[in-house]
Amino acid sequence: MKSLILIAVLICLGCSMAGCGGYNNPTNSQTTVSLAGNWQFTYTSSKGGSSTVSGTLTQTGSGFSGTVTITNSCATSGTLSGTISGTSITGAITETSPETINITGTVSANYGSASGTYQVMATTGSVCAAFAGDSGTWTGTHTTNVSGGPYAGMVRPADRMPVQLTLNLKEGTASQVSGTATFTNSACLHSMSVAGTLSGMNLQLQGNGGMDGSVVLSGTTDSEGKTITMNSTVTGACQAESGAGTLTKMQ
Repeated sequence: MKSLILIAVLICLGCSMAGCGGYNNPTNSQTTVSLAGNWQFTYTSSKGGSSTVSGTLTQTGSGFSGTVTITNSCATSGTLSGTISGTSITGAITETSPETINITGTVSANYGSASGTYQVMATTGSVCAAFAGDSGTWTGTHTTNVSGGPYAGMVRPADRMPVQLTLNLKEGTASQVSGTATFTNSACLHSMSVAGTLSGMNLQLQGNGGMDGSVVLSGTTDSEGKTITMNSTVTGACQAESGAGTLTKMQ
């Protein structure tokens, strides 16, 4: 009799621990993954040709949006907005032309890339009239930010000795980037504050060193944010130190 009672108690304890109504695995619950950050998209038309769309997205709940820069298209900027459910994306690009493009697609399992199809739904004005009814495919890369570092490398002018450039950067809101640029082996430039934007993989910075001169740094990052390939355009006494180079993230 005591053995039967003991067995019954053990069964009840086991039922309480496992949940007699069935085990609810918390990993089965669906969570919304954020698309917030820098993205660069390539849109390839079924009629031939491609355009690049880049910008920083923000997300609240399942809705995302952001201002984007557009190249090789009838518009140069616009707004990308939509929703994500699991790995499925639906949304639209509203260009300043104006032109409206509907998009659908999916995000990869690691949320580092995405792809899908698009359809031009409406165009207004003669500028974008040729794109009416266009459709095609798109791919996107979620790029790593450039905060931290430092990034370091050599800028190689055409007829001067190479200049060592070190960047310490921090990303803010709405694609804004700021930090410091330090020049070594330069005849004029030393250290200066820089500020600009990161749109997708496209980085643009400006700095003013006062009497030392000013500099514009423009280039692209790789998708993991490990390198920056850029052009350095110097004005002032050291304008001959303008050149190109690749900077590598040291940390």
